Amino acid sequence: MKIIRPLLTLIGALTVAGILAAAVLFFFAPVLLQQEDELEKADAIVVLGGHYYRPLYAADLYNKGYAPRILASKPVITPEIEAVRDLDIHFPYQWEVFRDVLLKKDVPAERIEFFGKANISTLDEAEKLRDKLTPQIKSIILVTSPMHTRRAGIIFREILPPNVKIIVVGTPYEVTPERWWTNFRAAPFVVLEVAKTLYYEFGGAFRSSESTTN
Repeated sequence: MKIIRPLLTLIGALTVAGILAAAVLFFFAPVLLQQEDELEKADAIVVLGGHYYRPLYAADLYNKGYAPRILASKPVITPEIEAVRDLDIHFPYQWEVFRDVLLKKDVPAERIEFFGKANISTLDEAEKLRDKLTPQIKSIILVTSPMHTRRAGIIFREILPPNVKIIVVGTPYEVTPERWWTNFRAAPFVVLEVAKTLYYEFGGAFRSSESTTN
C-alpha cells in the first residue's frame, strides 16, 4: 500500500500535466509552430514546395531587391497527376506553376533555378539544396508558410553548412484564423504540421531516395 499510493499520485499528476500540455498545444499550436526571422537582404531566395502563395511572396521579395536570384524546390510528381497527363490532359506540375507565377510577377527566367527532382519533404529539400549551393551563396531567405517556419528553420539549420545564414519568413498571404480548428484549411494543416514536427524531433524522416511510388 505504501508503494501503490505514491505511484497512483504520480500517475495522476502526470495525467493532469499531460492534459494541460495537450490543451496548451491545441489552442496555441499556430503560435508555437511559427518562428520567423527579421527580414534582410540575402544572396538568394529559396522557395519551398507546397502552397502557391510561396512563389507569390518570393517574387515580391525579389522585386523589392532582397536577393538577386530565386531557388525553387521541384516537388515529387504524384501518381494521380501522371495518370491524368497520360490521358493527354494538361495538368501542370507544381514546379511549372511556381515558374509561371514567378515569370508573371516579373522575375526574369535567368534568375530562376530549381533544385531537386522529386522532393517529398522539408528534409529532402534541405539536403537537395545543400548539394546545389555554391560557395558564393552565404545567406538565403527561406520562404514558406507561417506555420511551417519553425520546423523549416530547424531542419535547414541542421542540414545546410553552418556558414550559410538562414532567414526564415512566412508568406503574408496565408493568415491563420484565431479559431483554427473550425477552419477546413487551417485545421488539417496545423494537425499535420504538429505531427511532422514531432516525427522529425523523434528521428523520423521522409526522403525521395527511400520512398517508392506506386
